[in-house]
Formats: sequence, structure tokens, C-alpha cells
Amino acid sequence: MKRMFGILALMVVASIMIAGCVQPAGNETVTPVETGTPVETETPITNVTETPVETETPITNVTETPVETETPITNVTETPVETETSITNVTETPPAPPAGEGVISITGSGFNPDTLTVPIDSTVTWINAADTNQTITITGPTGSIDLGAIEPGDSADYTFSTAGNYAYESEETGFDGTITVTENITA
Repeated sequence: MKRMFGILALMVVASIMIAGCVQPAGNETVTPVETGTPVETETPITNVTETPVETETPITNVTETPVETETPITNVTETPVETETSITNVTETPPAPPAGEGVISITGSGFNPDTLTVPIDSTVTWINAADTNQTITITGPTGSIDLGAIEPGDSADYTFSTAGNYAYESEETGFDGTITVTENITA
């Protein structure tokens, strides 16, 4: 751009110089000028176009704005989340039966105890502490009683209202035991 303005300015100056040196055309008479006598002449300048010259202004006192950068986070410590732990396969000990009553535990190796003596009208509880279902059948003076399937951790009760000897057995394992029901002795 600067170069173009420079060329244009040069052309304007050259035009002006040429305009002053042009001889009159046609029948005009030229008056000779005496030597040594200064002659004042005025040369009109026409069709002059002023062209602004573009200049570069230096920029000073510039303040740079820093570019924002991301700082990586290091040495992060994770805090573990507390979790609930569930406990499975827990065998709870049932409450002790009232006096004159009994509890029989069914285990993987048999009944505990396998022999029990209780007074008449006592309730006996079978608790399945084995890993599989147990079906208990009782046989005695009142006939055959089926307690049904007892799942692991569950229990079944039976109240003996007739005195006598009773045999019980697990259909799944073949384990067996006996219960003796005695008459109430009043003093």
C-alpha cells in the first residue's frame, strides 16, 4: 500500500513539472525575456489530487494478558465409602424352653440330644441347624405325627398331651431319637 502511494505521489510531482515546461500551442507569440531581468510567471496548478500517505503508528505500552491454563491436580486421596456387610448362615440359639419342655437341634451328624424326657403337656421344639430341609415324623401312643419339612434355620413344635414313649426320625437322613413323656406327679 505504501508503495502505491509513493508511485502516485511521484506521478503527481512529474505531472506538475511537465505542465510547467509545456510550450504554448497554436499561434501564440512568445515574448523573449531579457537576460538578467527576472520575469515572474505564475503557473496555475490544476487537477491536483491529494493522496494521504498511510503511516504505521508504533504501539507502545502494551500490557499482555496471560492466557489461563489448566493446572492438573495431583496427590488426590480417595475416601472409601462405608458399606454394609450382611451376615448369612448365622444359626441363632433359640430361647430356652420353659421348665418341662425341650429343644432338639437337627445337625448334619444327627439330633442333639437324641434322647429326651419331658412331663405331659410339654412342648418340644425341633430346630433345623443342618444345611438341608428336614422332614420329621413322630410315632407313639397317639399314632404317627408328621411335622412337615423344616427349612434350615426354621423350627417346628409339638405338644405331647399323652404319656408314653415316642420315636422320631428324619426322612432325609434317617437319623432318629426318642422322647419319653411322663405323667405329672402331684404331691
